[in-house]
Amino acid sequence: MTYAPRCPSIVYEVFLDKIDVKSEEKPLVALTSRLPHLKSLNVDAISLSPIFASPEPMRMHTSDYLAIDTCLGNEEDLVELCRQAEALGMGVILTGVFDHVSDEHPWFQDALKQVPNDPHVPLEKRTRQFFLFGKNDEDGYEFSDNNIHEPKLNLANSAVRRRLFTGEQSVLHMWLQKGVTGWRVLRAETVGYSILREVSRGSWTVEGNHYLLGDIKGFADRYVKDGLLDGVVNHYLRQAIIGFFRGAIPARQLARVVHDLSTRYGTGACNRSWNILGGLELPRLSTVIQEPDRLALAVLLQYTLPGAAHIFYGDEVGLRARQEESALVAMSWDERDQNKDLLSYYQKLGALRGMFPALREGQWVDMTPAGGEEIFAFARVTHAPEETVLVAINRASQTRVRKLFAPVCDLPDGLEMIDALSGKRATIRSGTINVQIEGFGASILTPDSASGVGADMHRGY
Repeated sequence: MTYAPRCPSIVYEVFLDKIDVKSEEKPLVALTSRLPHLKSLNVDAISLSPIFASPEPMRMHTSDYLAIDTCLGNEEDLVELCRQAEALGMGVILTGVFDHVSDEHPWFQDALKQVPNDPHVPLEKRTRQFFLFGKNDEDGYEFSDNNIHEPKLNLANSAVRRRLFTGEQSVLHMWLQKGVTGWRVLRAETVGYSILREVSRGSWTVEGNHYLLGDIKGFADRYVKDGLLDGVVNHYLRQAIIGFFRGAIPARQLARVVHDLSTRYGTGACNRSWNILGGLELPRLSTVIQEPDRLALAVLLQYTLPGAAHIFYGDEVGLRARQEESALVAMSWDERDQNKDLLSYYQKLGALRGMFPALREGQWVDMTPAGGEEIFAFARVTHAPEETVLVAINRASQTRVRKLFAPVCDLPDGLEMIDALSGKRATIRSGTINVQIEGFGASILTPDSASGVGADMHRGY
């Protein structure tokens, strides 16, 4: 039997402290009550910000991996969230920061009192080797991000890895057994290549179908090709999409980036990676691309390019930050504060992604015109010809008319294509299609297989 991880198609990322700040409920309980909203977006995975006990607000350094921060709720609240989310077809993904802990973590507090291999300390309580101390006591210890409150874990130590990832009572195992469907590993590069392999193997040993994702801020083909990760948070693609809509790169360069991802990651891993444009440690998309029309096109690419579409809480209702650094603003559930047109747009894209299998799992085929600056075009194809989808984006403010060449065998001459956004029609002629795309516009074209050439060919497959 092959390993088939339970991978999401549309991910909703939540910073729990801001999800329902006016409610007297704990955030985990409040989020559970908001699941119908997520369902309306066709979301099938919820990515939670770090939830473990910590002395700092972002919980980026943990004082106890086995306890939920009391300001968010408790273990029962998380289990109930997982249960209700699963009933609606959604998985819950936890975020882990495993390269360091808080200096208040019991492991570190005990380590400060110990000497290496102290015979007076029982073997199971020796934690000195869990950290990177100097040869002499006065050398101190290594810490993360120039912060003495973040002692680095010695992940080369097998006992540390057993407690975190591989042991039957490990952190990773415990929460998967509670109903969580996956893990997102922050700062995955700092965890290390060989150690991520152990993390991956550790997740396979838990009964059920689980998902392991890594935050890697660069090209990550080795991590996915070698089976260390099921997918990555695609920061590399994020740079290309934002660069395209801010005028920093032409359409041809964006096409090259997607080509490299598709060929080097492989179709499976590329489709499992997250098309992130804003998030926990990133500015909101609305502060990076401030023009509403271009922002809408960027979101459309999240839903149509290979990878899981990613929504950072509140983006779907127009939640805005005053500046790039303040992404973690409070969510408003008052409909008077929400952009209803934008919400409908997200819901429509979510419905289209659910309707067309090619947008979820299809291969990517480049159709961007040679020397193209403004028009970015591509096809998504599966083994079924009637599922083919053609997408064209115009980042310019003026209407553009282009003849696009589609190197896709299953588009017969005379086949009519329908634009899922506008309802307009266009016809395939000798493998080409003429499209007129309004300024800051897009087309999502699918075959009309109900009649004519398309019906004849597709029935014969």
